[in-house]
Amino acid sequence: MARIATRRSVVAAISLAGAFAAHPASAQTQAGSADATALVAEQIRQQGYACAQPASAAQDPAVDGDAVWTLTCADATYRVRLVPDQAAQVEKLQ
Repeated sequence: MARIATRRSVVAAISLAGAFAAHPASAQTQAGSADATALVAEQIRQQGYACAQPASAAQDPAVDGDAVWTLTCADATYRVRLVPDQAAQVEKLQ
């Protein structure tokens, strides 16, 4: 049960960070973007994917209401679909 609550918290936090990043005039844009990058990177690391030095996470348009991010790390780029109460769906792009 604690694991489900944690996943919900991660998805909610990343969605909130994406909302801040969507408003370039906001003073919180850089902080929101950095938070999203760290949170998405941590999620895929917990699932066994390598992500050394996460550089950026850009939110893609939502797919079926799920948060979708393109995560760029020093060693790879991933498309990460965050689904509440489930493991993230990760696709390695390069």
